Amino acid sequence: MNEKITNGKGLILTSILVGGAVGAGLGLLLAPKSGKALKKDLKRFAADTRDRVSDALEKGEDLYEESRAAVAKAVDSGRKAYAEGKDKFEELTRKEERSILVPVLAGGIIGAGIALLLAPKTGKEVRRDLKAFAENSLDQAGVAVDKGKVLYDEGINAIMDTVEKGKTAYIEGKEKLRHAA
Repeated sequence: MNEKITNGKGLILTSILVGGAVGAGLGLLLAPKSGKALKKDLKRFAADTRDRVSDALEKGEDLYEESRAAVAKAVDSGRKAYAEGKDKFEELTRKEERSILVPVLAGGIIGAGIALLLAPKTGKEVRRDLKAFAENSLDQAGVAVDKGKVLYDEGINAIMDTVEKGKTAYIEGKEKLRHAA
């Protein structure tokens, strides 16, 4: 029983890690800016947002009474959505119907977010670098195959020469024994 629980947790953790790796890779490949530039933009956005929030709070105080009914309605809708979501989550994670989709998606989103914030280059630059690396690797593989063919041919020739020398030595030895007898 305990082993089954451990294996289930391991599957979820593995799913999250795989999703994180895929998300990080996609984040690096699709990054619109370097991580440094993206962090700078996020700081600027946060500062702008903080100012806007202050203005909105001042205006929101005037609208508070009108919004109470809307908030109550939203709370009821949220409770209903939570109950439905909880039932769906329990259904997805039920032992008989265990799905790795949720952890993979969660890991993918987390990995993509981390990769976007830490991207050393834009996605376009990363794709260009990967393409150059692949082309270079293909060239190196071609050179290695060509060297392998040359070594193979040299090896075959060396073997054939050795076999011929062995045949010649055998025949000469046989002749020497005939003449000696």
